[in-house]
This record gives sequence, structure tokens and C-alpha cells, in this order.
Amino acid sequence: MSSKRPPDGLSKGSQQNPKHQRRSKRCRPGQPKVRRNHTINLDGLAPQLHGQWKAWPELTIHLEGLPTSVTTSNLWDWFSHEGEIAYMDIYETQRNPNISNAKIRFEPPPERNFWYTGSYVVRHHDRKQHPKQIEISIKLSNHVPPGFLKSPVHPDRTCPVKLTLYPAAIHFGSLTGEKSMKIMKSIPGMGNGRSLKLELSPKYQRLTVFFPIPSVAGGNRTERQHKVVIDFSSMKNVYQTAAVDNCCTLVVPLKTPPQYYWKTPDIHSTFSDETKNWSVMESWNRATNIVQQAGLPMMYPVTLHNDFQDPEFVDIGRWTTLGFVLDGGTEIASQVNQQLVSILDDFNITTKVQDDFKTVHGTKAKMWEYIDHQAPTEGHNALQMLQYSPDSIVHLPFEIRYQLEVCISRGYLNEHMIGREFLERLANMKPAKARLCLESVADNAQVVIDPMAILEESQIDGSIIMSRIPSHCCLIRKAVITPTTIRYTTPTVEMSNRVMRRYKHYEDRFLKIQFTEEMEKGKIAVNKDQNDEIYKRVLRSMYKGVRIGDRFYEFLAFGNSQLRVNGAYFFCPTEHLSCDDIRRWMGQFSHIKVVAKYAARLGQCFSTTRELHAISAPATQQIPDIERNGYCFTDGIGKISSFLAQLISEDMILDVIARPSAFQFRMGGCKGVLAIWPNDTKVMEVHIRESQKKFESDSKGLEIIRSAAMATATLNRQTITILECLGVPIASFTNLLDHQLRSYELAMEDNDVAIDMLTKFVDENNISDLLRAGFKTDDLQEPFVVNVLKLWRSWSLKLLKEKARIQVQKSAFILGCVDETGTLRGHSSEPEGSEDKAIDRLPQIFIQLSDATHYNKTQVISGVCIIGRNPSLHPGDIRVVEAVDCPALHHLRDVVVFPSTGDQPVPNMLSGGDLDGDDFFVIWEPTLIPRRWNYPPMNYLAPKPIELDRDVTVDDLRNFFVKYLKNDKLPLIATSHLAFSDDLGPMSPKCLELAELHSKAVDYPKTGDPAVLRRDQQPRKWPHFMEKKNSYTSRKALGVIFDKVKV
Repeated sequence: MSSKRPPDGLSKGSQQNPKHQRRSKRCRPGQPKVRRNHTINLDGLAPQLHGQWKAWPELTIHLEGLPTSVTTSNLWDWFSHEGEIAYMDIYETQRNPNISNAKIRFEPPPERNFWYTGSYVVRHHDRKQHPKQIEISIKLSNHVPPGFLKSPVHPDRTCPVKLTLYPAAIHFGSLTGEKSMKIMKSIPGMGNGRSLKLELSPKYQRLTVFFPIPSVAGGNRTERQHKVVIDFSSMKNVYQTAAVDNCCTLVVPLKTPPQYYWKTPDIHSTFSDETKNWSVMESWNRATNIVQQAGLPMMYPVTLHNDFQDPEFVDIGRWTTLGFVLDGGTEIASQVNQQLVSILDDFNITTKVQDDFKTVHGTKAKMWEYIDHQAPTEGHNALQMLQYSPDSIVHLPFEIRYQLEVCISRGYLNEHMIGREFLERLANMKPAKARLCLESVADNAQVVIDPMAILEESQIDGSIIMSRIPSHCCLIRKAVITPTTIRYTTPTVEMSNRVMRRYKHYEDRFLKIQFTEEMEKGKIAVNKDQNDEIYKRVLRSMYKGVRIGDRFYEFLAFGNSQLRVNGAYFFCPTEHLSCDDIRRWMGQFSHIKVVAKYAARLGQCFSTTRELHAISAPATQQIPDIERNGYCFTDGIGKISSFLAQLISEDMILDVIARPSAFQFRMGGCKGVLAIWPNDTKVMEVHIRESQKKFESDSKGLEIIRSAAMATATLNRQTITILECLGVPIASFTNLLDHQLRSYELAMEDNDVAIDMLTKFVDENNISDLLRAGFKTDDLQEPFVVNVLKLWRSWSLKLLKEKARIQVQKSAFILGCVDETGTLRGHSSEPEGSEDKAIDRLPQIFIQLSDATHYNKTQVISGVCIIGRNPSLHPGDIRVVEAVDCPALHHLRDVVVFPSTGDQPVPNMLSGGDLDGDDFFVIWEPTLIPRRWNYPPMNYLAPKPIELDRDVTVDDLRNFFVKYLKNDKLPLIATSHLAFSDDLGPMSPKCLELAELHSKAVDYPKTGDPAVLRRDQQPRKWPHFMEKKNSYTSRKALGVIFDKVKV
């Protein structure tokens, strides 16, 4: 049988031997496409290797002699007809740079051994460059993939690498009790009975379900393939029902939604000429909804309860219980089902066989009909008008409605179990009491089967005591929007900001929203093109808002701190106050034409601050910046009087050893740091520089973010890598590490050692206070305190191993300010790049630290030090400086004072730092002073941002937010730099390029210019301490540290 289209690839000699002539599967009449499954035996059910490679779960072939211009798209065109390609990788050869090699993995193996001749003839689509056929050397991989694995709990038992079943139907719904599932949507198997597929993978510890959904796009009806991936870790119990018509149902309840995907119909759109590898996962896009009309959800606000009028709608964020109808009518099917249960049991997933378990088809939960209401319109008929009668509606105050949605969104209450009686009792209770009932459910974090039980009087204290919220705090409501659903949290007390204080009476109308992955597992991945649907959902939230009951929350603004965690503030407008009104009150921003900078200035008003109540507004005086060679030496730093500093300390009741000498602040449109200069300022005066003024605002009050305080510095992976490349020996790090490990061991026995370590470093849980109070002595070992101490040690060791957080006794981590007297020697560019080690040519700093054990006693550091700022990726980011004693600066303590003289500001050389609130580490430990002192600093001039020729609009802010989420490559760049630094060294061209890219990514929130991370800038092998696949053993300092720490 012939085909009109000539074949793309032929095994050499196949034309002479008709027996081996390639024939497309679709050219074989009477032979439907059959997916092979392993034969199952009874003794462990391992695959029977009755055809050698045919019985393998996967098969890899190697290709040699490819042209260097070959792409993954070419390989797909040449070999996809041979079988299902799972992975392709093109790589260069060291022997001949003019040719490339590749490997292709098929899952399952192809139907024929097309590699048997050792060569394969293909024709390139570019006939001009490759007019002749290309003969490729081809061979089967020597590696034989295992067809089965040993059981993790029964070493004498095996299980298949992949177990495939074909359900008769898939149910989506909700668990409505211990023995019942309410089915909201059912998808039956079609055609040959293999349209639905269930793959159990013990190797990757996940369950994958494949199913089709009818789709309409551009007026064309088609079928879209979907899949859902369920990790074993999210499965605790599964239920197996009694057999009906030789079929049983396997019910899998999940606490949170799994990850859903849909397959792109255009496979070539997933290829890139720049990319040298490809995985089948790139053809699967994340799904946020399952509907027939793909654009339908974009028309509505994000809400907990969705009721799209779509025939194929599946609420994948709420219907988190899945049911699989499995055939059990034959002996082999029964064996496969039993093997499925056995594998789940091996991974601690209990299968409960319950003959009385019921699966019932149902409709949407009635509770929404009782509490969701809107005014009827002329288009409603009489029956619909009756539904909106006052008797049918249960009115819940917003604070109760919100807390009810907290419990439902978190899965503690089931919407299908909530009836009218429960809602009416909630509505008739005192609002504070009803809210307390629901808050207790959320606090207990336990599923409640019978909602009426939480309303019993015996479970609630009759007197409700409202705690007084401090004046500098507010009650904030939060929501987390995941790819498929939204989850709310009980209102929590947080430090307030300027906006929340101004509109305190509208506190419940503010909503802080964060966009995360499912199960709130961190940020949405930015390096995957397959996440476009997730970003559309973010865009939908920004434009359509969020609905809670009859309230619609609209996008308001975001600050840098919210942007870093993919968050923003939303506000529900009233008749008298809109989001535009609030933004206008914040300040005058019309002069800012850069969208990113406009957003950052709006966000400045959302900095968490404490307002100074002692005075309404201080007297201000504008003073000039110190500028030289195009640099600003006083960027972000101003002055404050001693009297005002004392008022701040008393007003904030600061728990410090001595009065702070500098404060990070906000005042109207000004920001930065104010340092005490008693002789330069009047009693009630602050001096503001032009570099601190960002915009004009009617708000003039002084707001404090934090005060200068002493903290000890720790090394981390970036600083260790840079110091090592500058000549610090590995022994210097391991000696400090050994001392720290011995101290942790002593701390478990000696309270004095434990208290000393806890007070020198971070003690968030106040463990040192418990030890001082005598809860752990030779005579008394209070179990809770002992366990908390052990937990602190375990957590500290974990940080040591994973982050290399080595403590340095002779160090400080402090705020930076400037020498206004011009006494300190500045940086000179002359020694840069030289081997000069003359101390008298080093830039000078002044650092005076408080003594934690003696009030008002200080220590002035002198001698050679290193100074830097986190993160440090460039070899020039850590500078060698000289610490000196300067009497004119003795009024400054617990800060590092930089010179105002020299060719370039020292903070600017430290990872592009400035003085508007950056912290710097100073280390005077002799063993950590590098051999190389004068490595040239990196040029940290940010790229020129793009300015609009019009005013910035709210839509610009919305679009920038989503664009930022898609292009925030900062963590990826840092990870790539760390891997390449271990392999090539931080001074290598690759790492220097990544350091510049990292700087660009840091400035992205201000410039709006994203950093683009190329594929060749992403490592293909990793040092073992990064705990990734395809790793090698690192012999550098980080590898040694990782191996020495035993958690």
C-alpha cells in the first residue's frame, strides 16, 4: 500500500527489503491503534520480558552525525511516526564541532526496531541547505530500563514501573460523609473503551488520569485532551465500593485540588529553534477551568462558588473527590485492580473496601441559593421572582459570610452538608458569637461532618472578649488565589500602613490577595510557557475582581514587598469611596511616566510603618545630595535631631540596648533613612535630601519602619562562593563550621551556651527566656522546652546544610549611613584589578557596636574587614575595607558609616546598594579576609526604563503586575549562577554574565525591563549540594560543608 506523502525517515536498506518498509499506522487497515500494557503475573506482577525491548517501559535511541542546524522540530518530523516520543535531547560532540548527536526516548517502545540496520535516512525540510538526503547513524541505548521496582516496604515484592488501567467512567464530586460521594460531573468512556486512562507510577509516586472534553474554539467543535496529576503525598485514604455490574468504583478524596492540564493540538508550537531539548510535558498546558467555551470564565469575577452555564463545566477547584469506575469482570482485570490497591498500600495509602459506600449523582449545593442573592431584573419570569422573595433568602452579616467562606474554602465545612437550618441559626445569633463559632472551626483545622454540632451552646463560652488591637496594627483579611480556586484566611492582626490607618473605618473592605501554586506551594513557575492559563486567571482577578457575597473587591495597588510574594491589595468600593479616590489621596504621581516606578511609588504608601504620635509633623529642611562622577554618595540618607530620635524611641517603646542612631522611615512622599546628627539639626527638625523625595503627598506625618539595631552576620552560599574565588581557603569555612556544630551539641547540655547562641543570633521563639526562667535544669526537664530546643537545633542544622548559614562571631549585620563630615577615606579606582595590598589605599568605614551584656557600652571596630550586601554574585560585590576609629562619628552606633569621598560610593559597589534602608554585613574575622583585594566592581547602572507618552492608567498597573509575575526570573538566575559558579567559577564569563542579568532582574520592579534567561544560561548538570537530578560531586567549599553537616 502506497502513501501520497513520501516518508520522512527510512531505515537504510528498507527500500530493497519490502519486509522492513516503514508503514504508517494509519495505513494499516484493520489495525486500530493499541497501547501496549505489561502482562501481569501473580508473583509480584513484574513485566514478562517476552520480547526483550518490546517489554521495556521505555526505549532510548542514540543518533550520531546530525547537522549542527538540526532542531527538536526536525527530530519530531523524522521520528514521531515510529512511536510516542517522550523526550529529545540534542548535544554537541567534543570530537567534531561540525556535527551534533541526539537521543530520543519513546514511551512505550516503538512497534518496530527501525534502528536494526544502524543507519536512518531522512530528508531535511530546508532543501537549499540540505539538498541531499541525510544519513544518520542510529543505535539502541545500552541501558536497559527496569520494568519493575521493588516495593518500598516489602523488598521481596515487586511492582511495575507503570500500571495502566482504562476506567469505564470518571466521576468528579465531593465527599459528603464517610460513606458517600456526591457526583457533580461524570465522564463516560467512549469508542473502544480506552478514551479514559489511569496511569499509576510508583517510580514518580503519582497517579495520572487522562480524559477528553468536547471543546468549542472559534466556532469549531473539537475535542481537547486533559489530564490530572495526583501526587501520592496528597492521597491518604481511598475507598473501594461494592461491585455493580462487574464494576467497582475507586474513590480518591483530596484535601486540595491537584494539577490539571490540557494538551495543545499543535505540537510544533511547543518547539523552539534555540532549545536543544524537549519533553512531552511541554505539550501539556496548565488548566484553570474545564469548560466547553474556553473564554467563558474570563467574563466573571473570581469567587469561591462557580456556576458557569456550560455543558462540560467541571469545578476542578472545588470538586476534589475523584471516582474511577474499574472493570472487575475478568480475572486479569481483577488482578490488575488488586495490584493497584497493593501499590497504594506500599506507599502508605490505605484502601478501605466498603460495600455500603454510595456514589450519588447530585446538583449544586443548596446553601448558595439561600445566601447568594441579587435584585431580580425584568428578564426574570414569575418562578424566578419567587426565588428572590424575602422568605427564601438568609441574610448573613458580612463578617459571618466571610468566615463561613473561610471554613468552606479550607475544606473544614462541606457546602453540600450545610442546610437552611444551619444558616438561619447563624443569622439569628449575635454576629460576634457566630463569627467566633466559625473561627474556632478554622483554628482547629479539622473537617466537621455535622455543621450543626459547632453551634451547640456547650461548645461556646458565653462571654466573648474582644482583644484590643494595638494602635499601630490593623485587622487584615487575606485570600490566596491558586490556579483553580480561592482560599480565605481568618482575619489576622498585622502592623498597619498609611492607607489602612487613613481608612480604618473601611478595614473590612480591604483584601490582601496572593497568587500561588496549588496547596499554596510557593510562587507560580515562571520558566514554563505552559502556565499561560494561570496568568490569564491572574489577569481575570485584576480586571474582574473578587466576589464575596454581594461585595466585589477591585484591584487597588501593590508595593515592592507584595510584588515579591506575588501579592496585591484589593478594595471593595462604597457609594462614597472608590479605589480611584484612595489612589488620589496617596499622592501626586502624574509626573511619573514609567509604569514600574509608578507602581513602586503607590506601593510606598503600603509599607508597614508605625506613625509617630508625639508630634503631628516634624519641621523639615531640604539639604543637597553629595554627588560626584555621576554618582550620588547620599542616596536615600538624611538627618534627624537627637530630640526627635528620643521621642521615636519612647513612642515606639523600643526594646533596644541603647537609643538607636538611625531610623528607616516614610514621610509623605519621602523615604529612606534618617541618621542622628546632633550639631547639624534643630530640636524638632529632620533634613531631607532630593534623592529621598519621590512624590508629593498631603500626608506629612513621620512614620517609622524600623530602627538601627545590632545583629550578627552569617555566611551563605553566595558569599562563600565569592570569598572562595577571591582566595579564602576551604579550611577557613570548615573551621567555623566545626565550631558551630560543637556549640549546638553543647547547647543541648549547657544552658549558658544555648542562651549565648540564641541571644547573639535570631531567637524568634524566645527560647532563651524559657531557659533563663528555669524550665530546663538538672532537676527539671520540662518536655515542651526540651522539644523546642531540639527543634531549634534541627532547624539550624537544616539551614546549615541547605543554605550554608555559617555563623561568624566577629561580624555585624547592620544598616548603612554616610559620613557627613567627609573624614573617612573613600574608594579610589586606581588599585582596581591590581595585586596591591596597601591598607592605606583601602576605603575606610566606621563601625561602633553596642555590647549586648552591658548597657551603654560600645566597641569600635578597627582593622581590615570585608563588607558586602546580600545577595553577592559578582567577585567585586564583596570589598576589602579598613575600619577606623573616628571621634567625630561616635554618636553613631549599630550602623556602618560609609565615606562621602572618593571616586565611587562604596555601597554602590556592593551589589548595587544604596543608603535608603539596605543592610550590610561587615566581617573582621582574619581567616575570612581574601587574598585578592581589588577585584573591579560591577557597573550597577540600571537600564533606562521605558517611559509612556501619556499618563499611567490603572490598566497599565494591572498589566504590569501580570507581566512581572511571568518574567520574574530572579530566583532562577541566582540558582543558575550558583551551579555555574561551582563548575566554572564566579570569575568565568558565564557567571559574570549571569551576575549582570541578576542585577537587571533586581531592578525589574523599578524599570519594567525584564531579564531574559536564555536556555544556554541554564545548567544541565548540578553540584550535589543542590540536590537535583543529573548531579556531580562538588569538591568546592559548599560541597564539603554539605557533606560535613548531618541532619
